[in-house]
Amino acid sequence: MLKILVTGASGFVGSHIVETLLEENYHVICVVRKMSNLRWIKNLPIDYRYGDLNNIEFLEEIVKDVDAVVHCAGVLRATSKEEYFKVNVENTRNLCLAILNNNRKLQKFIFISSQAAMGPSNTKNFKKINDIETPISDYGLSKFIAESEIRKLFLGKIPYTILRPAVIYGPRDKDVYIFFKLINRHLRPFTITKKFLQLVYVKDVAKVTFVCLQNKKSDNNIYYLANPQSYTWYDVGRIISYVANVNTIPLPIPDFVFKFVGFMAGAISIVTKKSFILNNQKVSEILQKYWIAETKPAENDLNIKFTCLEVASKVTYNWYLINNFF
Repeated sequence: MLKILVTGASGFVGSHIVETLLEENYHVICVVRKMSNLRWIKNLPIDYRYGDLNNIEFLEEIVKDVDAVVHCAGVLRATSKEEYFKVNVENTRNLCLAILNNNRKLQKFIFISSQAAMGPSNTKNFKKINDIETPISDYGLSKFIAESEIRKLFLGKIPYTILRPAVIYGPRDKDVYIFFKLINRHLRPFTITKKFLQLVYVKDVAKVTFVCLQNKKSDNNIYYLANPQSYTWYDVGRIISYVANVNTIPLPIPDFVFKFVGFMAGAISIVTKKSFILNNQKVSEILQKYWIAETKPAENDLNIKFTCLEVASKVTYNWYLINNFF
């Protein structure tokens, strides 16, 4: 039985990856911190390794005798550029170095990156893998630099795959959940100016991760993960309202409202030293016209069919209902 080390295992995406790997009969070892909330994985047949990824000695110990690593840990929101780079770049670099120093026989390293690393498209044409990356946030830049470190350190030494999911949604999520919550309250917000984006169901991200462990075609490649269909936020709200069977009131929001909210969140963050879902940089990402990328390489190489929004959003909405999130 192959041993798979998973970082960020207790989080939204990581916990789904862990479940999928267990279903495929892998021996899963989860890296968690002492203060981590293990609610999604505490009853699963897994091994725990308690420690911090900024501890080099800890990293060198946990990578020994594992067959593959799925690096899902990272920070989505931070109060400074330095924090993004410390967690997303330095920890990734140190993890790679620990593998090179202690486990040259590693069969695969999979990095869960983000569509933010590629940056938005300038046109309605889907961005391709070989297009120039243009991240517009500290988060996106930190993910892109982390990818660059992996490619530089591992090329010709350790097989790796970099996954760039679009907006991820699904059971356990707390970010896109806000959108579901508003719809449940009969409000359907959308941007007045059309913004086109893609989404990806969390179970699809987990399935792709498993496939990459098995599929040699994925070695040393980067893939965008998303439902191939692009949507406006108006489309997304309309579809979720329909599948949830909830009558909603359209709530058009002009761009300046997002900008004001981002400005206020940034100001409060400076005072409280706490990060928020919406800040100036996140608002800047939201207001980009095109967040769309080519998913054909993932579909072809990995033989994956992404779940449509109509199906996955209904499953997600029902999960929120059953688990009393509303």
